Amino acid sequence: MDNDHRWRLFNLDSLLDEVDGPLPEASTIDLFIAAISFKNFDFVGRRLSFVCESVTYRLEVWQRLIDAAPLKYWIKNKQEGVLIYPQSDFCGALRSYRYRGPLLDVNVMSSDWVTVADTQTLYSALDTPAARSVYDAWHRWMTSTTKEAADLAEGRFANTTVTRSLILSSLGACLACKEPAISSARTTIASVPGSGTLIQLPLCGPHLEQAKQQPNVLKFLGTLFSLSIDIPEFGRSEFIPDELIPHVHAMVAEELGGSAASVEKREKGWHLRIDLPHGWWWLLRLKSLMNYSYMLFSPSEKKQVYRADSAPDHHDLPFFPDHEHARPDRNSDVRSPSFLYGNPFFDFKRLRQVSDERMRPTEQAR
Repeated sequence: MDNDHRWRLFNLDSLLDEVDGPLPEASTIDLFIAAISFKNFDFVGRRLSFVCESVTYRLEVWQRLIDAAPLKYWIKNKQEGVLIYPQSDFCGALRSYRYRGPLLDVNVMSSDWVTVADTQTLYSALDTPAARSVYDAWHRWMTSTTKEAADLAEGRFANTTVTRSLILSSLGACLACKEPAISSARTTIASVPGSGTLIQLPLCGPHLEQAKQQPNVLKFLGTLFSLSIDIPEFGRSEFIPDELIPHVHAMVAEELGGSAASVEKREKGWHLRIDLPHGWWWLLRLKSLMNYSYMLFSPSEKKQVYRADSAPDHHDLPFFPDHEHARPDRNSDVRSPSFLYGNPFFDFKRLRQVSDERMRPTEQAR
C-alpha cells in the first residue's frame, strides 16, 4: 500500500478552476468532492473502496483544508501530510487530501497532527468495520435512489448517441426543496452526432413544472441557485423544425449507410424514406418528440420487420411511452423499452444496430 505510484489522486485544482469568484471555503471545497464521490471514482484503483483521494498543488487551497480538517496525519517516512474529512449522511466515503506543490516549511504548521510511520499504518487505522458499514449502507441507498436515472442512462448509452451522463441526486428528495422527488427533469446536449451528454435532476411536482418553463435543466439550475452557467441560448421545441428536416434526412441516411429517398409531409408528420443496400429500407415518421415511429422493411416483405415508436399503448413497460417491437409482423413480437428520443439525430445508433443485424443474413446469402 506504500507504493503510491499505483494510486491515482484526483486533481482538486481542476475542479476549482471551473469556479468563478474567490476561492471557496474548505467546507465548500470538500462538498464538491463529496458531491461527486458516488461512482465517479469507481474506474480508478483505490487503496480502500470507501476513501476518495484528492490532491492540490495550490498552497492557499491546502491551507484552507488544513484549517478545517477534523483529522490531520503526518506520514513520517514520506514527510507528507494527509487530511481526512469524515463520513456523513450525505457522503458515506471518507475524503483524503494531499499537497504536492512547492516545498512547504513544516515548522510553520500547527502541532495538532497525528504522526504515523508510513502510509500502511494510516490506511490500516482507517480500515475499520464501522467505516465500511457506513459506506456500504450509503452506497446501497444511493444506488437505490438513482436506479431509475441510471437505468435510463445505461439504456441511452446502448441505443442512442449519448456517451456521458450527469445525475444530480439528493437522496431521493427534490434537488430544489428537499420534498419527495416524483420524477426527473432531463436535458441532452450534443453539438455533433455521437457525443451527447444526458443531464438528470430529481424534482418535486411544483419544481418539475418550473423546470418545464425553461429551455433546459441547466438554465433551471442557474435560475434556482443564481448560478452563472455559460451555455448558448437555446430555444425549446417539441418537434424538429421543418427547415431542418432535409438536413436530418441526409445525415441519418449517411449514418445508416443508405441514401435519402422520398420525403413527404403528411397529416401525421414527415415521412422520410431511406434506402439501404439489397432492397432494405427505413421509413421514419416524425411529427413530434412524443409522436414518431421508425419502421424497417425488408425486400421480401411488405410488412414492417421492426418498429420503434411512441404510441401510448404499453403502460406496463418502463420508460413509457418510448418502446420498440422486435417483430411487429408476427404474433411472437417482443416489446421492450427503446430509450429513444424521437429525434434521429440521437437515435440513428439504434437504427443502425437493427438494420445491420437484420441485413446480415441477406449479405451472407449473396
